[in-house]
Amino acid sequence: MQAAASGIRIRYVLLWTFTVLGILFIIAPLFVVVVNSFSAVAYNVFPPEGFSLRWYQNLAGQAAFYAGAWRSLVLASLATIGALIIGTMAGYALVRYRLPMPNVVKAFMLSPIVMPKIVLGVALFMFFVRIGTLGGYSSLLFTHMLVVLPFVISLITAALFSFDWTLQEAAMDLGAGPLETFFRVILPEISVSVVVAGVFAFVTSFDQVETTLFLVRPGDNTLPVEMFLYLQKWQDPTIAALSTVLILFAVAIIGGLSLVLRNQKLPLDVGGSRKETTA
Repeated sequence: MQAAASGIRIRYVLLWTFTVLGILFIIAPLFVVVVNSFSAVAYNVFPPEGFSLRWYQNLAGQAAFYAGAWRSLVLASLATIGALIIGTMAGYALVRYRLPMPNVVKAFMLSPIVMPKIVLGVALFMFFVRIGTLGGYSSLLFTHMLVVLPFVISLITAALFSFDWTLQEAAMDLGAGPLETFFRVILPEISVSVVVAGVFAFVTSFDQVETTLFLVRPGDNTLPVEMFLYLQKWQDPTIAALSTVLILFAVAIIGGLSLVLRNQKLPLDVGGSRKETTA
């Protein structure tokens, strides 16, 4: 008995050790970026040789970053809305209907996740050149939707797998139509997954640089592309300052999402029975 308790304690300690090491592994690069943004010298070095706010002042005067940030926000918002609409319908079809060769269909829909973004960008570049839409906003929006769509489909499909479909049948037996049933019965049950999928899609689209680099016109660059072009000219910590601002922006999004979902209830399927837990 004592040996078993000792073994459990050792596993507990190892689990916490690996968890802490994993967190440090993730946070360490972010810590370097944040600290380097306060450097007093005009080159990237860690630890910094003195501290200063000069790079935040330099960042405040970069008009290209403001314009790029606005374009990225609009593009990411539109791509997220489109991906949520298409991804929710696709997830519903994958779960609810018997599609021919469903595994092939799923693999096809999720393939942009495993494809290198550089390869995808070159392929889309050649495709849009062929059809004559290269440089248009629609081609850029289509590309971002294509990149984020697999994340939406994965999360929505997982949520629909745990949905109790007798609720849909009961609503339709009571006279509700298919659209009314979806918006008043199904969508509220999977709303948490929809919000999470939207956040993932937005952040992924906002951060896209590899595919976007091949498709934007000069003067219409998104923020990641502007950062890439700035690094080709300058090697000062201004990008570290901008990255620190973006880290705070991401933390604010996650914090807001946590507040929204704090009192939401998530349906879980454990052992075939529906249970609920607080997010």
